Amino acid sequence: MEKIKSFFKNYFRYIFVFILVFLIYEVFAYGITYGDPICNYGFSYAIRHGQIPYSDFNTISTPLYAFVMSIGLFVFDNYLMFIIEQSILVTVMFYFLYKLYDKKAYIVLLSLILFGFYGLLPTYNFMCFLMMVILLYLEKFHNKNDLLVGVFIGLAILSKHTIGAFFVIPSIVFYFKDFKRLFKRGMGALIPGSIFIIYLLCTGSFIDFFNLCFGGLLDFGKSNGNLFNIWFYLTMGFWIVMIINLIRNRKDITNWYLVFSIMFAVPIFDAVHFWMFFGGFVLMMIPYLNTKYDNYLCNLSIILIITLCIMNYRMGSMYKPRMMKEIDRFNYTLNDSYSYDIDLKLEVFLKKYDNPLILSYYKMFHDISHGKKLDYFSVPMYGNFGYDGLNKMIKRIDNMHDRYIIIDNSSYKREDKFDQFVKEFATHVINTCEKVDSKYGFDVYYKK
Repeated sequence: MEKIKSFFKNYFRYIFVFILVFLIYEVFAYGITYGDPICNYGFSYAIRHGQIPYSDFNTISTPLYAFVMSIGLFVFDNYLMFIIEQSILVTVMFYFLYKLYDKKAYIVLLSLILFGFYGLLPTYNFMCFLMMVILLYLEKFHNKNDLLVGVFIGLAILSKHTIGAFFVIPSIVFYFKDFKRLFKRGMGALIPGSIFIIYLLCTGSFIDFFNLCFGGLLDFGKSNGNLFNIWFYLTMGFWIVMIINLIRNRKDITNWYLVFSIMFAVPIFDAVHFWMFFGGFVLMMIPYLNTKYDNYLCNLSIILIITLCIMNYRMGSMYKPRMMKEIDRFNYTLNDSYSYDIDLKLEVFLKKYDNPLILSYYKMFHDISHGKKLDYFSVPMYGNFGYDGLNKMIKRIDNMHDRYIIIDNSSYKREDKFDQFVKEFATHVINTCEKVDSKYGFDVYYKK
């Protein structure tokens, strides 16, 4: 009995967080698991089925998250497994947060779910955030283990290179004159980095990697979102506070990591990416909270988290969520009734045409549910095709022959300044191909 009591005393909080987060993804905030999370699931799905990142399909980030999340899919190839794995990662993050901040860890968890649960989105951004939290833990409790710190800097880069690369800077700033420690950290970072480079060379995807992950950056920022918006100003406001705190406490190496969390918001500056940065802001400010209020803040955070979950579900219940039992690989996932009905109608509609190309923001969803291989059209968003990618992809369409192309009007006609769907693809098809059918908001064109 004492052992059982001891177990629950030590691990109950982690069991609670895992169950809570799993229910957030599956029930309370099921709507957030569409869009980017499905794309990230798609990358892992493709790896599980033998496809090679960068060569066979387009992804613009380093692939650690995709490879890690593909592991469970070898056991159960379903979106449910992807969500279980993501819930485990969030629990791991909470474990390190609790080691760092004790009960204040619940405040960080609350900050990630405020206003839409965006801070918990199952994407490579979250994996990079997790690596940042682990680095904070290592710098505080295992600072002398430079090789291990270096390994996790390397893993952060392999999670998302445009953010993780900046985590090299704190070590350079602090150990510029201590070559031995800096060398160890560099060697540590090279361990995962070298394995990745060998993989790229062995799979012949080295050039494709650089084209997509670096060449595409030239198009990404200018094509996504509107720079001067409320999220830009909020980001700059919080970042100025972080810079001031860094100047005042520049001998704390963790502040140097956290100040670079602004890269979660750059260059899109929208609600989704802001909340990952906001999590970094909270991590910097949390040590200043008076410890005598820890129990009060902990209980209040838990109450607010549960309240937000219930409120979000009640709002989502207006759309009459249903389990997508008839959609392969998503049959344990909720969707609103309207979208699910459209999906079912599209299933019947697609059977009329042999291997059509779908131009839709949700193409990844259709590819996975039909057991298809991914391709460069599976993520039809700006900046996802490498240097001069838009023109290259239009040439791919021009080189297609005897092919049906289906345009999703909900993606093509959507008016949203943060919308990332490449409408030029659909426009080109409309202007150059013959329209042969139209149903359920989808137009069908034939490419001779």
